[in-house]
Amino acid sequence: MIDVNYSLRIAYQTALNECIPGVVAFYGAVPGTVSPDTYIIIRSITNTDASTMNSSDTDTTVTVEIQTWTDGSNSGLTADLIAREVFNRVLPNPSGILTADGMQIISTRLLNDNTPPPVSQANRVYQSRVLTFGHKIYLRSDIS
Repeated sequence: MIDVNYSLRIAYQTALNECIPGVVAFYGAVPGTVSPDTYIIIRSITNTDASTMNSSDTDTTVTVEIQTWTDGSNSGLTADLIAREVFNRVLPNPSGILTADGMQIISTRLLNDNTPPPVSQANRVYQSRVLTFGHKIYLRSDIS
């Protein structure tokens, strides 16, 4: 099996970074040196071997978390607008897919879309939206 994580995370960061001006996409966590009020985190990548006798394939999930906070109240509108743009870039249609080095993403679908209740801390209200995408990936070459 060929490792797809690095290429896939670069593809997601490239597609989602500045999808809306000022909204930055990070992998794993926000660096401690910045404190944006809206951002995207590519939270996790999970692969399951789906190879056949003739091909090297994976069923892969990628979790994208959108985080927003405002002082006072947070209607969630900003998270929804960012999610709309994430859909436009990751899943414009079932065959409209990301491109990544060393692989062909055969299909993409939304597996889960979760909007947890807002969280209040002091005067800030945090609203998140968590999207999980599923990909069927055909591995073309070892790029390690």
